[in-house]
Amino acid sequence: MIDASEEGIRAFLLEYAWLGTPEEQEREVECIMHQDGWRFVDARADQFAGAQEEPGPQAFQEGLGFAISALYECHEGPHLATCPHNK
Repeated sequence: MIDASEEGIRAFLLEYAWLGTPEEQEREVECIMHQDGWRFVDARADQFAGAQEEPGPQAFQEGLGFAISALYECHEGPHLATCPHNK
């Protein structure tokens, strides 16, 4: 079961990350987390789950995985002002 808390999403993203060194992956995940898009993953998960033939808890969990992975997949530079690595 995917944990949709801030720490659960951070852990998911760190496990999901594949580009660069572990240090680069950690910096990328921290940048994503500082952009606050993670706060809305449950709404995106509802959208994905609603598109399934059989909506329900399992569809929501799958949608949550899609929504969180999309944070990583769609994250590109340059880093925004909220990124802790710009400071």
